[in-house]
Amino acid sequence: MWRRLIRSRGFVLLIFAVIFSFGILGQVDTRMHIGGSDWDLDSLIYINVDDYLLGDFASQDDAQVDQELPSAPPAPLHTRFSLDGATEVASKSSEHGPLEIKGNEEESLTPETVARVEATVPVAEPPQVQEKEQEKAIIFVHKVHSGETLWDIASAYGVTMNTILSANDLANPNRLSIGQELHIPSVNGILHQVATGESLWEISERYDVPMDEITRVNEITDPSRIQPNTKLVIPGATQLKPRDVLLVNGQLQKAFDWPVRGRISSSFGPRWGRMHNGLDIAVSTGTQVKAAADGRITFAGWNGGYGILVIIDHGNGIETRYAHNSRLNVKVGQRVTRGETVAYSGNTGVSTGPHVHFEIRYRNNPVNPQTYLK
Repeated sequence: MWRRLIRSRGFVLLIFAVIFSFGILGQVDTRMHIGGSDWDLDSLIYINVDDYLLGDFASQDDAQVDQELPSAPPAPLHTRFSLDGATEVASKSSEHGPLEIKGNEEESLTPETVARVEATVPVAEPPQVQEKEQEKAIIFVHKVHSGETLWDIASAYGVTMNTILSANDLANPNRLSIGQELHIPSVNGILHQVATGESLWEISERYDVPMDEITRVNEITDPSRIQPNTKLVIPGATQLKPRDVLLVNGQLQKAFDWPVRGRISSSFGPRWGRMHNGLDIAVSTGTQVKAAADGRITFAGWNGGYGILVIIDHGNGIETRYAHNSRLNVKVGQRVTRGETVAYSGNTGVSTGPHVHFEIRYRNNPVNPQTYLK
């Protein structure tokens, strides 16, 4: 019986199948490299020999691992952000295998497992905080006590020394008298006294401060109606526009233009037994007489020995006078700018020949024009 079975073709094929099967199993690599790690497949993979012989086993690239195979833990994807010197590392899951970071992070991060981003992240701006509404202007009257300095007073009222100097036309901050009354605005700026015919718009332009700021701080309900001699606080102003800085800390500046160009026929000072309050500049009749600085015309007409006279108010107690003209080119209340023609020279009034008599006055006191002409 055994001899007959062995001689049969079926038995021979069975023997070859068994031998072939063991040979194939012996060639199967029972270790697979998955996710960066080696995994033992001896007890985890079951290969159906029939499927293999029939060619139904999936190709190596598409090999499906039985669900019993533990999956490798996902590697963290590290992204680095630099925030002005501070560094943060954020983690995100990746399809790669586990990444062990030891010691220096820079040495541990590899191109296969790390997406590195160097970026400067701007710090978020703080929310806009609405500034406290500026106080309404109040003029305090302070009586100087023994031992007080201007710095002490300014600190007590929360304003700058320049604000007090400007409001009181103080030339020297170190010269305070006991009992002296100081006018102190509650808001930093310049105290301006409104001239006759002066508009709020002109004041705004003069100090380069928005008109609505002036109206708000001074609680002006009708900007078109401001009375002469009214004292206004010009908030934030420290001086006039650069070309119009005629007075600093109570001192006149060398900032006036010559009204005409010509020979000085008579200087400022005593003359013929009396004081000559201006500067005489000899020119031919009809020469254009120009404003020495921006201002407002407060007088334009005949005035005794001055003949035809023009007076310009420049604010802060400063005025200029132009006398002995032949005719006028302006009228009272008109606003003029530096270099604008206000009259034409002549020989009117008490005059010995065609010339321009020019005066600069501060608080109605004549000063030597040559000291302040540019």
